Amino acid sequence: MTPLERRVRALVYRSLLDTTRAPDPDALATAIGVSAADVDAALRRLAEQHLLVLMPGATAIWMAHPFSAVPTPFPVAVGDRTYYANCAWDAAGVLSIAGDGACAAACGDCGADLSFAVSRNRISGSGVVHFAVPARRFWDDIAFT
Repeated sequence: MTPLERRVRALVYRSLLDTTRAPDPDALATAIGVSAADVDAALRRLAEQHLLVLMPGATAIWMAHPFSAVPTPFPVAVGDRTYYANCAWDAAGVLSIAGDGACAAACGDCGADLSFAVSRNRISGSGVVHFAVPARRFWDDIAFT
């Protein structure tokens, strides 16, 4: 990872954590003091390395695992903020980064209520994590996974 890619990635995560939103490429370019073309190229390289996921056909950020930059069926409430995760597993990841909070969602397979919380670094709730796709194939179609 180049120094520019590292800065871009760090700012993406900082923005998601602080505001629940991903910055757009122009905001990243302004914040870093480089051209929009340089940021676009850095975002594309980060996506090629599976360090970010871009919107199809664009350089707008879609996912910075475990965060989703768009609303999903996996909202994660931490204080007065609502983050979005890509799946239940990522919701646990958001909580590990953002702090004490909870996720209330539905099972993607059967629709049953799914909820868990984290308080003082301990997770509570019940359920089973099921991966529909083997981990080695996650990036074949990361949006489905």
